[in-house]
Amino acid sequence: MFRQLHPFTTLGLLLALTAPLFFVIGMPQVGIMLLLLAFGVTSIEFKKYTSEFQFAMLMGAATGMGIALDMRWNEWPLLTAAMFLASTSMVVRQAWMQHLTYVNWLWLDTGLAVLAGILYGIAIAGTSFQWDLWLPPLLPIGCAVFLTFSYAQDAVHMRKHTRFGYRVRLGEPAPEFELPDQDGKPVKLSDYRGKHPLLLIFVRGDWCPGCHMMLRTYERNRERFLEKGIHVLGIGPDNIAVNNDMAKRIGIGYRMLSDDAQKVSGQYGVVYSNPAIEITVDYSDGIPLPASFLVDVQGVVRYASRPDRVGEFLNPQLIFNVLNELPAEGTLAWTSA
Repeated sequence: MFRQLHPFTTLGLLLALTAPLFFVIGMPQVGIMLLLLAFGVTSIEFKKYTSEFQFAMLMGAATGMGIALDMRWNEWPLLTAAMFLASTSMVVRQAWMQHLTYVNWLWLDTGLAVLAGILYGIAIAGTSFQWDLWLPPLLPIGCAVFLTFSYAQDAVHMRKHTRFGYRVRLGEPAPEFELPDQDGKPVKLSDYRGKHPLLLIFVRGDWCPGCHMMLRTYERNRERFLEKGIHVLGIGPDNIAVNNDMAKRIGIGYRMLSDDAQKVSGQYGVVYSNPAIEITVDYSDGIPLPASFLVDVQGVVRYASRPDRVGEFLNPQLIFNVLNELPAEGTLAWTSA
């Protein structure tokens, strides 16, 4: 239960609920700092859980802080709007990843972050320095600007790398591999040949919020995959221990394979270099692209997510359209982690 509540985000909720008491007793600075701390501790887990609870906490803490600042300094509604826009820019792409993907509508969240900064600048323009007016908004705005511009530069690298498609082509045999799952058990692609179709989903790692949503999306559709006997294998660059923790934390029932040397990602052509991400993520062999491949019973690739639409991996309906053309395999057992 504690895991599901997200420890730091739950702490943020408690801080946010406590803050109004200090406004009532005439200690607004303390209340503002509690809301700032609520936003800060929730941000720590932003890339770990990516839940609606987290999204609501980020937006609620930031917007609440904006309201408190506006009421204290008579700047209504500039700081409220700035904090609302900054927090919205942080969560909008994750909340609607299926539609926005990693590369579409980049102006949306970036524009919201920039507008938040402009409104903040207008609010403090002409005022003398007051730490509880000037400093608290900088955390949400700074997080928003950093995150949204990271999305933008990442999209440039993605588009550049996928310009000519993946290395694996439709109608060709899927490259063989052997990798350990989250329990350390070896898994070969050929183990499934002649038995079950396979859906391979490549994720970028536990640091990637969009990939958590990708994994949950396929988990929610397990019954539809079962109808065709499809076995799902997740493949990511983290080690066995990290994959084990991630599988339990976000609640997936399929096997998560550790490709920590990025060999398999390289075989399938879904790994690339991104210096900006590699500063904060220790993957010396590159960063995987989010991608999915459907391999039929004979080991032939029948579907690949479109590289020019990085993010369509979040739409299983595209895969189901292909599944309907494959021969039924009966109600075979789902691969269990």
